Amino acid sequence: MTRDQIIYQDRRNIGRRRRNNKKNRARHFFKWLALTIAVVILGLAAYSFFWAKSLENKVQFKPKIAKKIDRAVTKPKAAAPINILLAGVDRRPNQKYGRADTIALLRIDPKDKSAYLLSIPRDTRVPIKGHGLDKINHSWAFGGAPLLIKTVRNFINLPVNYFFQVDFVSFEKVVNAIGGVDFYLDRGWNDGELGVDVRSGNHHRMGKEALAIVRARHQFAGGDFDRIKNQQRFLTTVMKESLSSYSQVPRLANIMAEDSRTNMDLNTMITLGRSFAGAQDNLQMQTLPGKGKTIHKVWYMIPDQAGKAALLSAMVNKKPFVPAGF
Repeated sequence: MTRDQIIYQDRRNIGRRRRNNKKNRARHFFKWLALTIAVVILGLAAYSFFWAKSLENKVQFKPKIAKKIDRAVTKPKAAAPINILLAGVDRRPNQKYGRADTIALLRIDPKDKSAYLLSIPRDTRVPIKGHGLDKINHSWAFGGAPLLIKTVRNFINLPVNYFFQVDFVSFEKVVNAIGGVDFYLDRGWNDGELGVDVRSGNHHRMGKEALAIVRARHQFAGGDFDRIKNQQRFLTTVMKESLSSYSQVPRLANIMAEDSRTNMDLNTMITLGRSFAGAQDNLQMQTLPGKGKTIHKVWYMIPDQAGKAALLSAMVNKKPFVPAGF
């Protein structure tokens, strides 16, 4: 599919999308954390200097795109906090480009190892240069990583220092690579789309079953709220398993590198990997607030400007994110 076809399809599927903003936030929770896992794995993998240079080359953008990204980002100042724009691409088998399904800003301070993750819902209505007001993820379809960076940078009024892109097909691969994880569920079901039986009780879960668990909503009485709880428990387990043994880090990083791209060099990955690994237990996470609204038959998330300002202020001033719920 072409990028224009992806945008058209996205607009035509309005009726299938949840209008409730709380549900919209919950739908993306797992994907935000999947991106942070990618950052941790690639950063820690860079400890193996003799091998990491090949990793660095593998995840770099092609020269033409890299130059455009360099013009869109801002070099960080010495000893200053680092802002990393994370983009998760959800690419279906029949799509060439995929969608920027997850957009989040990860702010890390290497000095005190504090970390904040602010998710920006993909349907957020923002100004896109040359295209007027549109969904923020459409900047990816219009102009790829460079335009997405510029759009986010202008929207949040903060510089973007680095960009990290990952395809979500990596999640299943990573769970399989760490040998699966133990996880308890009080009920089971059959996931017809993935072709897997999700077992009730305490079992060792491999990639496909793990993916079914973090996607499930209708199988639980609490709907999205129960899904969030399962995602939080599951992703916490995956992160701990991923970092439990340095010996397996190179293998995991190789898996992630196949589906990842970044403008970070080796030294940056080392520094940020160490900082984030030390801050993961105290990671502050929140979603940009807003309300759903249909404009000209297209559904958008209209950002809450006061709420946005409060969250950005908390990030900059290293204050706790205010609870907003899902």
